[in-house]
Amino acid sequence: MKKKNNKFSLLLAVALTCAAASHAQTIMTLKECVQTARKNNIMVKNNYNELQMAREQQEYARSKYFPTVGASAFYFEALDDIIKYQILDQEDVDMISEGMENPFTVDDFTLSFIKRGASLGVTFLQPIYTGGRLTNYNKLADLQVDGRKMMMDVTDDKVVMATEFLYYKIVELHETDKTLDATEKSLALIHQDAVNIYDNGMTNKNDVLSVELMQDELSSLRIRMQNACKLMRRALAKHIGIADKDIDVDMTFDADIVAPEALKMSTLTALNNRTETQLLDIWVEKSVLERKIAKASMLPIVVVGGRAGYSKLLSKWSGNVIGFVGVQIPISSFWSEKHEYKRKQIEEQKAIDFRNDNLETMSLEIQDAYDNLESTYRQTQIAEKSVARAEENLRICREHYRGGLSTMTVLLDAQRQQQQALTQRHSAISEYLQAKTRYLIATGRSTY
Repeated sequence: MKKKNNKFSLLLAVALTCAAASHAQTIMTLKECVQTARKNNIMVKNNYNELQMAREQQEYARSKYFPTVGASAFYFEALDDIIKYQILDQEDVDMISEGMENPFTVDDFTLSFIKRGASLGVTFLQPIYTGGRLTNYNKLADLQVDGRKMMMDVTDDKVVMATEFLYYKIVELHETDKTLDATEKSLALIHQDAVNIYDNGMTNKNDVLSVELMQDELSSLRIRMQNACKLMRRALAKHIGIADKDIDVDMTFDADIVAPEALKMSTLTALNNRTETQLLDIWVEKSVLERKIAKASMLPIVVVGGRAGYSKLLSKWSGNVIGFVGVQIPISSFWSEKHEYKRKQIEEQKAIDFRNDNLETMSLEIQDAYDNLESTYRQTQIAEKSVARAEENLRICREHYRGGLSTMTVLLDAQRQQQQALTQRHSAISEYLQAKTRYLIATGRSTY
């Protein structure tokens, strides 16, 4: 019985260990999060599908260069002969039949044939002139593929920035939680000092109660911080496409804070580097091709073709091959399609204006990204100084309180200032790192 219990305990321990391993938390670096998002994010998947659709459209357009080939099979059977040829008319028949006991009728002098028949055939058509329709349709299809590839790059930039935002927000919350933990320990020491001084009758109980109230406030804040961190971790997991996993971020990364001047790039160079600039050029080129296609709809179409057939209509099967050249002139299009052509001309001008306007907007965006980088960089420098000053102020206030030269209110204010300074430093570093990524992307530079 004892052996059975030991076996059961062993199996239970193994099962619990496996269950714990299957639900173990995954710690991910920022680079790993970005790489995972690039594979699994829903926007990335949608853009990949759009690219595949554009490639299929491209192949479809190319297929129009080849002849159109069709095969047909036909069989018929009529109630009466289809072709009838009357050799003599009624007057001639009456003349021949004059005096006969059984006179002839017109039907006796009528030839009838083809009551049933069958045919097999293959037909092909090859356009040799379409006014530029085929060429421009294929160029348009190629352009759509190029555009979809560029859209994948733009989406990738958006995914990277969103991933960094969630990642650094979790880091910021973790750092804030560590700050609150250190503050709790500091408050425990202040509380002990207050209790000791109160026990010695050197102050009233208000100091002790003030510290305890701040401890309660801090405990409540930590709970909110931890819940917010859990929510952000779930949001990050969903964003990178692994919502079913419990993940957390690696806190050992190096916050590389570089002066903005080292990253600065001229606006013109940045614009030329941007994928969006190339997309705007494609948009203009697309409108040009659509205008040319509209013009082609007013031009003639010339095709060559042929048919090879095998048929049986009279007594035996026989084959035949014919060739032909056809010209289609869209006469009515001269006064109807010209309005579509004019509309496409206006759309082309709109595309040019849209491109120029967006280039100006992108220039402002690049400058704004750099200004934000400068601002956040200065905030990190100020935050570092604030932390040093707050810590020194807290040390002095604590010594003064212990020596009876200051009040508990002043000491607790100093403690709050130190906590706020540390929190602001974490926030400033997080905002700077995001601003740096935004500026690098805005100037056409990849960060990973």
